[in-house]
Amino acid sequence: MKTLKRATLYLIRKKGRTVLLTVLLLLMSCCVMIGFSFKKNSEQEADRLRKSLATGFVMEVNSENELYHERVDNHGAGGIIYVGPLITDEMIEKVLSVDGVKDYVVHLSDLVWTDLELRPGAWAAHEPDDPETYEENKKMGYFTMSEDEVTLYKSETVIWPCRNGAMHKNFRTGALEIAEGRNIEEGDHNKAVISEWMAERNHVSVGDTFTIETREGIYQPSEDPMKTWGEPVTLEVVGVFHMNFSQPASEYTYESDFVENMIYTDLDTHVKYKENLKSGGFSLGEEFGIENGVSNGYSTVEFMVTDPGELDSLIEQVENWDELDLENIEIAVDSTAYQASVKPYQQIRIFSLILLTVGVCGIGFILYMILKLWMQGRKHEVGILFSLGRGKTEVFAQMLTECLLVSAVALLLAFGLSMPMIDRCADAMERMTSPKADAEAYTATTSSKTLDIEIKKTSSDEVVLEHGVSGAAVLFAVIFVCGISAISMLISFAGVSSLEPKKLLM
Repeated sequence: MKTLKRATLYLIRKKGRTVLLTVLLLLMSCCVMIGFSFKKNSEQEADRLRKSLATGFVMEVNSENELYHERVDNHGAGGIIYVGPLITDEMIEKVLSVDGVKDYVVHLSDLVWTDLELRPGAWAAHEPDDPETYEENKKMGYFTMSEDEVTLYKSETVIWPCRNGAMHKNFRTGALEIAEGRNIEEGDHNKAVISEWMAERNHVSVGDTFTIETREGIYQPSEDPMKTWGEPVTLEVVGVFHMNFSQPASEYTYESDFVENMIYTDLDTHVKYKENLKSGGFSLGEEFGIENGVSNGYSTVEFMVTDPGELDSLIEQVENWDELDLENIEIAVDSTAYQASVKPYQQIRIFSLILLTVGVCGIGFILYMILKLWMQGRKHEVGILFSLGRGKTEVFAQMLTECLLVSAVALLLAFGLSMPMIDRCADAMERMTSPKADAEAYTATTSSKTLDIEIKKTSSDEVVLEHGVSGAAVLFAVIFVCGISAISMLISFAGVSSLEPKKLLM
């Protein structure tokens, strides 16, 4: 009690020093509390994004390798196709057996005709050739379009077969979300998910049906482009998706390039589509991996992992697996969406580290220097206390108590002030790091290699931070501030107490 009383009396007597020390410790405490809270918050959000967006690796066939190219002819619509190795179901099962790989998504897309009205594009604005000059222009080698061909292409769109629609990249990254009904699920047959635009335009809702067909004119020049190959497929709408961005259009945007015209369906529909192609005599080649009408290979497969932090080691393990033949197959990490989303949280983490550095190193060093100078000024006092029979431990205990009392007051003030401060800092950082109001978070482009629609995340979502000081931040601040104060006092006292009595009393 005597030690506490003497420490309190000293602080009251030395008001100037007490106020200065309190202000320094208050600044340090605020920097530590706010910096630690933002650091932890940003790391938690980054980890959440890492688990939801940077979820795995992509295994893709190198279809541009000329060693596996072959020229084919389909009634005048010939070209170069890929006839090399594909990713098989057996390979997928082997990769899934690797500890840490939890799921997969097969990337598939098919061109079909539908009886639904599509968002108008370039074909809707295209005028067919005059029937009287059509044949003559065609013989002369001019680009010609009959009325049937224009009508066909206006209703041509892309279906995206899925094993599990929720795992498809466009839904996983948040570009699309289910607005009504549900997504495609494993085991579905003849089910579909369409856009809100298409549902409203065609007065279609969950439970209604529409038809898709494989028509000859989509795949090769034909005297009858509207001719249907195989059997039409009737699909039941089980869900309607909403686009979380808007897609600009130009005079060169065709109907099949609009996201609103995309249709998600099940793998059973994909198999029927391939059977229809085969029944129409279309030469598929090995590119499509067809055997008796059933797909036996894929060009792109995305694998999801349990811990994205182990991606590099998992990829290395798969690449070096002798039992896995990866001839002409490449493996890469697709982190575009993650990098775009995590950027503001990385900036906030840097800010929090700077704040912590200022509080820990900058103010901590100033605190140490001030305590050292003050201790030099208390040499005479220390010498008198020693001469009165007070031991080093007792004298140090008094000075440490002084410092801890000031630290306690500073921490209490910091806790009260940091609450409104962190609110303002969080609001400011949310405004600075959030995307611009007129900026689209996603872009949709047509791939030059596959002619599929690629939706990429280009900016972050709305940044949301916790407006409050966490208990962990307060505990860290208490331990750190009291620790720094005690260590600084110990070092300063040790430098003075080691002097000879004569020097102390000079």
